[in-house]
Amino acid sequence: MTTFAGAASAPDLVLVGDVLRQHLGPRDVRLAVVAMSRDDNPKAVVIATPVGARGPALAVKVALTPAAVESVRTEAAGLERVRDLDPGLVDGTVPGLVAVHEASGCTLLVTTVAPGRPLSVDYHRWHHCARPRAVGADFDAASAWLTRLHPVVVPPAPEPDVGDALLARWPGDGIAEMAAEVCRRARERLGELDAAHVVHGDFWCGNILRSGPRVTGVVDWEHVRFGAAPLWDRVRFALAYTLYLDRHTAAGARVHGHGDLRAGAWGDPVRHLLAGRGWYAERVATFIAPGLGPGPSTTTWRDALLVGLGEVAASSDQPEFARAHVRLLAEVRS
Repeated sequence: MTTFAGAASAPDLVLVGDVLRQHLGPRDVRLAVVAMSRDDNPKAVVIATPVGARGPALAVKVALTPAAVESVRTEAAGLERVRDLDPGLVDGTVPGLVAVHEASGCTLLVTTVAPGRPLSVDYHRWHHCARPRAVGADFDAASAWLTRLHPVVVPPAPEPDVGDALLARWPGDGIAEMAAEVCRRARERLGELDAAHVVHGDFWCGNILRSGPRVTGVVDWEHVRFGAAPLWDRVRFALAYTLYLDRHTAAGARVHGHGDLRAGAWGDPVRHLLAGRGWYAERVATFIAPGLGPGPSTTTWRDALLVGLGEVAASSDQPEFARAHVRLLAEVRS
């Protein structure tokens, strides 16, 4: 027998149960929908816990559109290659690939379950991001895990030109042209980067699981890159962490703990960070520094963030979110 928690939130749970029986046998299993994306290419994540077991046994990611199917297949291939490069799966923090099942209209990726609680839970606690010690602990945990992933080396691959990607997404668009120029100048100032590493590609609080102070799991590997610079995981984490600093602050009010930052227009926390003032900017600069190589200037971390904004704009499958990043970059006009 299979029982469901949150069944109304996800499609095809009967199909998920059928797939899991192939791996777990005819055991009573409880399924819980723990994630359901709301973008244009949604995916649902279902956790399977055998009745009587101490914890979950398997996770199933269900792709619900053709584009989502492609993402899930890419993630499966990425997890397989990570396992080949590091059979220990970064000390057990990377979910292990179990199987990929093709069904009518969807693809199901079955993996082991990474332990821990999403870092985003702590992030959204009252005034968590206002406290330098709490923020520092988050950044330290993320940095410690990245130092475990990035020693997995591979031959370097060509780095995509973010400026070209922006122009390809918005051809003939003046704002995109300005944003592309900002990215190109910032990338030139960064210089040559060590690009012979595995990079998660979507390293943010929602994909990071923590038990106590230590990262015990990192999920969602559909954007993994092989032969890239470790800098970009650090940039992605810092930008995503910054973007929602004002999420729980009333419009016009000061964001507690962040000096003159006020909740207002979209992206104001990023604008505040790029201004480089206060303890938070210092913390971000320190976090990004290990990815920059020896002898960076005191402003190079800002250039890395500008390129990172361009990468989000070029790759996000949420059009409004992507466009907002382009406008922010064009506004910077460095």
